[in-house]
Amino acid sequence: MVLIPAGTFLMGRENREGWSPMADPQQFDDELPPHEVYVDAFYIDKYEVTNRQFKEFVDATGYVTDAEDGGSSWVMVPADQAETPVLETDIGWKLVEGATWYAPEGPGSNITDRMNHPVVHVTWNDANAYAKWAGKRLPTEAEWERAARGGTRTNWFWSDYVDNAGKYANWWNEHRTATDIPEDRFDGFYNTAPVGSLKPNSYGLYDTAGNVAEWVADWYQYDYFNTSTRDNPKGPVTGAEKVIKGGFWYLCECYIRPANREPRETIRADHGLGFRLALDAK
Repeated sequence: MVLIPAGTFLMGRENREGWSPMADPQQFDDELPPHEVYVDAFYIDKYEVTNRQFKEFVDATGYVTDAEDGGSSWVMVPADQAETPVLETDIGWKLVEGATWYAPEGPGSNITDRMNHPVVHVTWNDANAYAKWAGKRLPTEAEWERAARGGTRTNWFWSDYVDNAGKYANWWNEHRTATDIPEDRFDGFYNTAPVGSLKPNSYGLYDTAGNVAEWVADWYQYDYFNTSTRDNPKGPVTGAEKVIKGGFWYLCECYIRPANREPRETIRADHGLGFRLALDAK
């Protein structure tokens, strides 16, 4: 784990250059207004929780994930097999029976050669169960964003521009159907990447942009930033969905910014949802 010092940072989205030409900033207005937040010192995992770590938990406890219990999960498949293709890519969504954390593409797939990849097909409930077993907790949204920014105020932790993104983030360029993509935007991974494969931010944290989106502790509220507290905000008291942060290996640059926040039901599982954990600094 890495110690993130106590301090303030600007949380949310500022109006900056560098957005993708396809981006509609109004789609991300739940990141407004940008506001100063103070967070106490805390520890956070250097890497996303891996298949190896999750297997240790399952072996020790016999835990059954929500995807296993429900019998299916959402998988990214070639576009011609997809129920819902992703715009401008060669992939899309399909609900696959038997897709689980240990069979990420469904029956016949396995994680034998992916033990150092982030675990996927885990719900918020699964992540929280693992956290309790490990003696840790899910980070708050504010903690996660402070850590992911690495002390920056830019669109991405490396700059205001998506140039060189392939050195820092596992994202969708390997799946784009456009032919004029600069080489510095390719990360070299078709699916998830082993944790720590790309460059870290200035706090030494890996994969805070792309690879898998990460569950945090907070309930989601669209306009929460209008009323959130300045010091150690922990999200609304209740809600219908939890917040995910960090973006996915299969989506564009808009979603891998540290400010991006999205809602997901606590029982949602898919091919790009994982987590990392935090601890209070005492």
